[in-house]
Amino acid sequence: MDEISVKNAFEETGYLFLYDKFSYQFYVTGIFDLVDQQAIIVDFLNSYSFDDDKCSLFFDDFSFFFNCFHYSYQKQKWSTFLKPEYDEHIC
Repeated sequence: MDEISVKNAFEETGYLFLYDKFSYQFYVTGIFDLVDQQAIIVDFLNSYSFDDDKCSLFFDDFSFFFNCFHYSYQKQKWSTFLKPEYDEHIC
């Protein structure tokens, strides 16, 4: 995902201070390169609470939280895609 879309996601959710704090790390690690929808980042930021004045968050922690969220999102997406066509009670 491009840098402008990522910045817009952070701005939309009120976490622009996190983008400003970690923008270099986002670029270097490419953490959002495999994200295909801006809504995933928005959902992640809405699911967690990051306070501006008490934010002693490190990038490694942020990265861990996002990767867990993104993995679970992908897992859920694939589990609905690969759901069998037959009734479960038959087996």
